[in-house]
Amino acid sequence: MGKDVLVLTWKYFSAREEMQRFLAERGCRFVEREIRYPVDEEQLCELVRDIDGLVVGLERVTARVLSCANRLKVISTSGVGYDHIDVAEATRRGIVVSNCHGANEHSVAELTYGLMLSLARRIHGSDRAMREGRWEPYFGVELWGKTLGVVGLGRTGQAVALLGRGFGMRVLAHDLVWDTTFANAHQISYVPLDKLLRESDFVSLHVPLTPETRYLIDERALALMKPTAFLINLARGPVVKQSALVEALRRGQIAGAGLDVFEVEPIDDNPFIEFENVVMTPHLGGSTVEARERTLYLSLTNVCNVLNGRPPHAQVNPEVRLGW
Repeated sequence: MGKDVLVLTWKYFSAREEMQRFLAERGCRFVEREIRYPVDEEQLCELVRDIDGLVVGLERVTARVLSCANRLKVISTSGVGYDHIDVAEATRRGIVVSNCHGANEHSVAELTYGLMLSLARRIHGSDRAMREGRWEPYFGVELWGKTLGVVGLGRTGQAVALLGRGFGMRVLAHDLVWDTTFANAHQISYVPLDKLLRESDFVSLHVPLTPETRYLIDERALALMKPTAFLINLARGPVVKQSALVEALRRGQIAGAGLDVFEVEPIDDNPFIEFENVVMTPHLGGSTVEARERTLYLSLTNVCNVLNGRPPHAQVNPEVRLGW
């Protein structure tokens, strides 16, 4: 029986020949199937039949999809987050779930500062004014000397914190697990979440979406923030309660927000359009040429390793072992 691999991640299709060659060198086959984007559950149920390995972007791999995957042995995300995959059901079925841990933290960190700088210096408003023929010098604020609160000091959070130190910012961090060696080396202070929210001028979110982090930033959390503070979210949309953020912005409870992720993506009937103090990007955190190259290599390596009896680069459900 062959080792057939289906790649759903649209951003990789410009490298189709490279993917075919990479898979063939490892005893696997690149599966050509007609894919209509966005991929819904019904279509995905058809696409996953008779394949052994699957590479997904943000397509939702539900229990129903997994029930249709009659040969599937491994799923790899093309990023770091995996909340769109029913990991518990995959584990029950003996399917390895893996991700591209460590592949895109620099891309996400740099976009974090792109949003922060745009908000702080009102770059987006200035650009829009000039395109409309207006010369309006806006006054902004500096990052230097401000307090940055990083919620989630994993690899991406650490990259954001280091850039903050480079900007001359005081850095606070909140996480369930403390890396005190890193924090001490870079003068970063771990604090409770409430203290971080009260003292930070910029709050940057870099946590995975779990039952514990869903709506982590809600009405209460936003009420703790300074009226001069900005919220930046490059984690997952539901980490922030959207209705609470909209209300906080309308009331002037915070100074603004930089958003790369949303509760529902793609976002329809966007409530943030009305706010001049909100900068938005369409989930571009890991969308750089360099991150695409790294995640392409790692996601295909994950799948090929498992299909050839070896562990993947990064496994989400290590309790599933297929012979290694």
